[in-house]
Amino acid sequence: MPWTQDHVTTVRKARLSKQRGGYQCDDVDRYLEHAVALMRAGREVPAAPVTGLRRSTWREGYSTDAVEALFSHIAGWQADLLADTGSQATTTGVLAPKRMYWTPQQLDWVRESNFRPARGKRGYAEDEVDSFLDTVLIAMTKGEELPDIDTVRFFPPRVGRTGYEALAVDKFLDDLKRLRPILR
Repeated sequence: MPWTQDHVTTVRKARLSKQRGGYQCDDVDRYLEHAVALMRAGREVPAAPVTGLRRSTWREGYSTDAVEALFSHIAGWQADLLADTGSQATTTGVLAPKRMYWTPQQLDWVRESNFRPARGKRGYAEDEVDSFLDTVLIAMTKGEELPDIDTVRFFPPRVGRTGYEALAVDKFLDDLKRLRPILR
């Protein structure tokens, strides 16, 4: 099975947000390590055991939505690879539409984006910004269009919580709008 280095890197460097009552981190980490080993060996990755994962009751665990999105992402890649997406021609002889390809540098740029805390300045809730960035990364790794950046809205952080500096996030979104994939 032709897993790429991008697949392996995306799974290895996945930043999963945490929440109270989420999946236990050890269980998820163990599955992801196993998946990476299988990818490197060029073998199929078994379906993720979401129903068999333990949940943290009192402590924080990985966000259920983030984990399930990553697991479905891996399953989607595998389905694409098994369907032999390398062939451009369909059975009718018509060329298949070109697929988007986001470069590893583009993925790293989004993944490694850091925003300053909004101390005394207008800010956005950190969890909302982080959730949006997760959505962007998932779309990029699937080779899909980015979510509509012009319609995204973030709320100020809750009282007593820090947020990201709004101007820095807005500048990042402007730069993200100009980002273009490679069509294959």
